Amino acid sequence: MLEVKFNGSRLREARRFRTKSITDLADGIGVTKQMVSKYENNKAVPSLEVLFQIINNLRFPREFFFGEDKFHMETEGTFFRSRLTSTQKEKKPSEFTKNMTVLIRDFLENYIDFPELPTKPKVDNFESIEALAYQIRNDFGLSDKPISNILRILEEQGFVVSLISNNMDKVDAFSSQTKINGNVYYTVVLEGEDYSYYRQQFSIAHELGHWVLHSEVLDPQSLEKEEYKEMEEEANEFAACFMLPRSAFSKDVGLDPLNLDYYVNLKKKWQVSIGAMVMRAFNLGIISSEDYQKLQRQISYRKWRTNEPLDNIKSISKPIALKQAIELLVENGVFKGYEIPKEILKNYNVLLPTDFIEEITNVDNGYLEYQEPQIVTLVRKIENKNESF
Repeated sequence: MLEVKFNGSRLREARRFRTKSITDLADGIGVTKQMVSKYENNKAVPSLEVLFQIINNLRFPREFFFGEDKFHMETEGTFFRSRLTSTQKEKKPSEFTKNMTVLIRDFLENYIDFPELPTKPKVDNFESIEALAYQIRNDFGLSDKPISNILRILEEQGFVVSLISNNMDKVDAFSSQTKINGNVYYTVVLEGEDYSYYRQQFSIAHELGHWVLHSEVLDPQSLEKEEYKEMEEEANEFAACFMLPRSAFSKDVGLDPLNLDYYVNLKKKWQVSIGAMVMRAFNLGIISSEDYQKLQRQISYRKWRTNEPLDNIKSISKPIALKQAIELLVENGVFKGYEIPKEILKNYNVLLPTDFIEEITNVDNGYLEYQEPQIVTLVRKIENKNESF
């Protein structure tokens, strides 16, 4: 009989995903820190009682903690937006989320025909980030039109996009090129929902900038602080050029560039924040440094730093590609919802929490849970005609 061994690295992954320290977990399951460390380094195996406590504390199924991976995954490093002051502890849940999103997409690729990721142009062939952004617009069939939903565009172009709440205060989004079993994916994971649609638009364009400018070129985790800051500024520049193309945006903003109320109307058309448009107008030379500072003071006076006009009217966009793929499998009878986590286990030897898969793929809560068969009793009322006499 094949013995399936406890996998300490899986315990470490689950603990980090739940943002627990070794001390937190030790206190929660009633053992010492040293013993948790032994479990994670495969120098000790938890008893059945302790294993039960681990399962309850970390909310991962028992099977997750046993066996070895049946897949090989390589990553070039993850690009984190707003991550200069974040800690390694804060990065770990994001890494696990990204890796498992790739694994789920790879599983779905066996049954669903997703769009192929486009071939990106060579950065060295372009004289500026502006020119490169315009080329990507042309490649995506956008010319110089406003982009109403960049998330949907990325999904249509074959990018893997997911939205999950790890409650990481310093993260808006993160992205990475990842290879699993020889298949290459570029994944963008959006963190939380506590921001405006317009901020989300720019964040996604920022991650697209990392794909164009930095993937297959830089390892973000190996960069010094100043190098990382420069890389982030390049991604921001790409996002501004991509969302607000020079010619069309200049023509619009040039009509009344010093009127902050006019930017509210521009926001309706260009679908990015007023702050981003003011910055773009300055970088294009449409407004002077002095005028830029005046507009910034007005923004602060009106308290638009955290909440601009229109921010509360439009909800953030949510990914649909993984959701539609799951629903296609279920609605066409390929699998029942509750069978999908088991099929992932069969293919990759990883049993993920059902609610975790549901969140990553954006399906309804309970969609992948086993549903008891509904037994319907039909009662036929027979009228006693004699009563009418």
